[in-house]
Amino acid sequence: MQNFEKILLAYDGSEQGRVALRRTLPLLGTGEVEVHLLAVVPLTGAVAAAEGFYTESMYEAERERIEAILDEGVDLLKQRGVDAEGHLRAGEPAHQIQRLADDLAVDLVVVGHQRRGLLARWWQGSVGASLLDRLNCSLLVVQAAAEELPGRDEPAS
Repeated sequence: MQNFEKILLAYDGSEQGRVALRRTLPLLGTGEVEVHLLAVVPLTGAVAAAEGFYTESMYEAERERIEAILDEGVDLLKQRGVDAEGHLRAGEPAHQIQRLADDLAVDLVVVGHQRRGLLARWWQGSVGASLLDRLNCSLLVVQAAAEELPGRDEPAS
């Protein structure tokens, strides 16, 4: 297996994202790997604000919420002895992940996978799947076991 020297973790604060973060810890070591954590403010909020669907203050509140999620992730890594740098971007998540991965020349991108039905996947797409053809590095998609997610007894079909 390739040695990963720079890792980018896409972190949205969801349970799937938290599981991906915890499961990635053994890859990170302590100070051996350069770690970057990315949280993305979806552009849909900015577009909706521009179209008058919601206000700039609503968008700013969402940005602050996502920034707090990013800080939580960086703090969790630091508690586990991993020095990580946080990045906050706005836009379409897969595009922003790919751009930062290229900018930083990372060896591995890690994303959490949220199980959804076929219709939801078709409608909303999959960040992990859309990254497959965009990245110039390895991609690790972490899927949580049912017992790792609160309120879930069995996998979604």
